[in-house]
Order: sequence, then C-alpha cells, then structure tokens
Amino acid sequence: MERGSTGRLIGVGLAMMTVLGCELTTPQTDAELLQEALPVNTTIPSKWATSGVPTSAVKGNWVGSFRDSNMAALVQESLQNNRDMVAAAARVEAALQTAVIAGAPLLPQVGLDAGSQSSELTNRDISRSKSGAVVAASWEVDIWGKLRSSQASSAALARAVADDARYLQQSIAATISRSWIANVELVRLIAVSRKAAKNYDDLLVLTNEKEAAVQVSDFDVLQARSRLAAAKAATSGIQTTQNEAIGSLEVLLGRYPSLTLKPSSSFPSMSSAIPASGLPLSLLDRRPDISAARNKVISAFFKSEEASLTRLPSITLNTAGGTLFEPNLALLGANPEFLRIGVGLLQPIFAGGAIEANIARMSAKQRAAVAEYGQSVLEAFNEVETALANEKVLRQELAHWRNAFKDSTEALELVNDRYYQGTIDMTGLLFL
Repeated sequence: MERGSTGRLIGVGLAMMTVLGCELTTPQTDAELLQEALPVNTTIPSKWATSGVPTSAVKGNWVGSFRDSNMAALVQESLQNNRDMVAAAARVEAALQTAVIAGAPLLPQVGLDAGSQSSELTNRDISRSKSGAVVAASWEVDIWGKLRSSQASSAALARAVADDARYLQQSIAATISRSWIANVELVRLIAVSRKAAKNYDDLLVLTNEKEAAVQVSDFDVLQARSRLAAAKAATSGIQTTQNEAIGSLEVLLGRYPSLTLKPSSSFPSMSSAIPASGLPLSLLDRRPDISAARNKVISAFFKSEEASLTRLPSITLNTAGGTLFEPNLALLGANPEFLRIGVGLLQPIFAGGAIEANIARMSAKQRAAVAEYGQSVLEAFNEVETALANEKVLRQELAHWRNAFKDSTEALELVNDRYYQGTIDMTGLLFL
C-alpha cells in the first residue's frame, strides 16, 4: 500500500474513533447529591424555623448595610492586602494550570529531534559528517473517556479552589467587620472604666473628708482606696486587650502591627429590621463553601470514573518523519527520507491488584466527599438558623441592659447622696 493511502486510512480510522468515543458519565444533579449526602430522615424545610424572617433575595453588599465608611474602607483594604488572600489567589492560579496540564494529553504531543555527527580517520586523513532531523508525534485516542474524566476532575477541583478563595474573601470581610466593632466596644469600655475610676476617686476624696470629720473610720478609707486601685487596674486590662485587638486588625489589613490604628467611638448604624435571608434552599447556591464542597464531590466522581476506565485498553497513534544528510550520499542524490506511522494498543492484564485497589480507593474518596458536602450543608444551615433565632433574643437582651443601666445610674446617684448624708455606711455603698 502507498504511503499516502496508509496515512489517509489511519487518519480516517482515528477520526471515526474520536467521533464515536464514549460520552462521559454525568455526575449527580444537585437534588440527587443533597438526597444522598443527608440522612434519610433529614429534610430541608421550605422556610426558616424562626418566624417573621423576610425571605426576599439577599443583597450582595452586606458591608454597606452597616453604613460605616471607615469599616467599609478597612474591608476593601484587607481584600487587597491580606496575605491569606494573596496566597488564595495563587492557589487558584495553580489549580487552573493543573486543569490545563490534565487536558494536555487530549491533544497530540509533538517533538523535534535534530543533530549532527562527524568522524575522522587519522591514518588516512579522511573525515565524514552526517546530520539529520526527526519530527515525532504521539496521540492517545481517548475512546473511553479516561483522559476527559481526568480533565473534568481537575477542572472541578479548580472551581472548588476558586470557591474556597471566595469564601475566604467573605470570611476576611466578616472578620474585619467584627474586629472593627469589637474595637469600638473596647473604646467605649475604656471610657466606662475610666468613669468608674473617676467615681471611686471622688468617693475616696469624700471618704477622706468624712474621716477628717470623724464621721467614718480609716477602714472606709482603705475600702475606697482599694476600689479605686481595682478600677484603674481594670482600665489597664481593657487597654491591653485593645492593643491586642488593634494589632490583630492591622495584621489582617496587611499592615505592620504598629498599634497606630484609631478605632471609632461610635457603633455602626443598622436598620432595626431583620435583614432579608432568602429561602433555605437558596443558601446552597449563595454560600461559596457549599459550592466548593459540591465541586469537590464532582472532582471525586470523575476521579473514580478515571480509575474505572484504566481497566480498558488504551490506543495510541505514533508517527515520525525525517531526513538524513550525508555528503557522500548527497553527491548521488540518495539522502534518505522516511515516514513511520503506527498504532499501539495496551490492555492491562495483571498489575498486582493495583488497578482494583485504586478503583476502591477513589470510590471511598468519593463517598467521603459526599459526606463532607452533607456536613457542610448542615453546618451552614445551623449558622443561619442560630443567627436568626439569636437576633430576636439579642434585641431583647439589649433592651434589658439599657433599662438596667438607667436604673443603676439612678441608684448610684441616690446611694452617693445617702452616703454623703450619713444614712448608709461604706458597706451599703459598695454593695451597689
């Protein structure tokens, strides 16, 4: 058969094998995956357990709902400079390149081998030289879908890494917001502690005056002095906590922890209404951590498929062509050229149990990924349900604390007046 006819025949055969190649098995749908991932008796309700929760769509700019420009600026700064975010972006890039590498075997691999050689017979003063070049190509025809399964697994894992990066982004934004509010709280606690120290200082002055007037004993003076020292120590303790909080916040921002960041003394202003929370099932699409867990299941699914397909034969096309140049042959016009085309088939027969063990291993990893997805779903719902339930409780708690503060302030004024008038002693005063 002529060279051209052989090449055309092989080309037609490969084209037919490629077109007729097996389609990849489709992973489970989201509904099927959720059913498998959760226990039989566990169902996702159509609405949240807490009554009165708005089910309208969740707005994306939750940081803006705090209406605090300083906090919003810090969140933006952290997303640009935080070292964990830089590392996450690098991991995403690495995962994307891994997916490219996994898809490379689907295309022909081509290489060039070229060189020259010379030799000399010293006793005859004769030298010879020759050179040549060979272009070789190899292509594994993915009839069964093993290579495509590997690529699909890597692509799903890359999406999971990207989801993890998005989740980290949201986590850092939330951490910055909590840290900022915690620092505002510490500023206000320091102010309250200093005010308490000022009250005890005024009490000490009054007690000294009453002792001089022989109205109280030195024991009252010692008690007042002790309470003043304890109040000052409490202020120092809060300041230590504030330094640690500011340093941690500066590190999250990518700054050197110089403790120079100045927190606000006012809490962010938020709406009194419970924010929109969407429907429970919509949480599965909104949460990047759940999306990452789902993509890891898909990656494990295709890895399991790839392992199963290793039992089937692999078909490889090999071709090489080139020329050899030698001066003596060139004079005769006889420099050889060649073209070699071949098809190889490899059918695994015995591998010491490695193939079956790898199939079992990938199947176990897939089951683990499904279980981890189910756990991620339940933990996500727990976070939302707990936060919604606590929202009402915390609002009630805040109202009670405000009433307690109002009553305590009035009681302090009354007891100070009574101590000044001498109707109660130091023990009664300090009891409040």
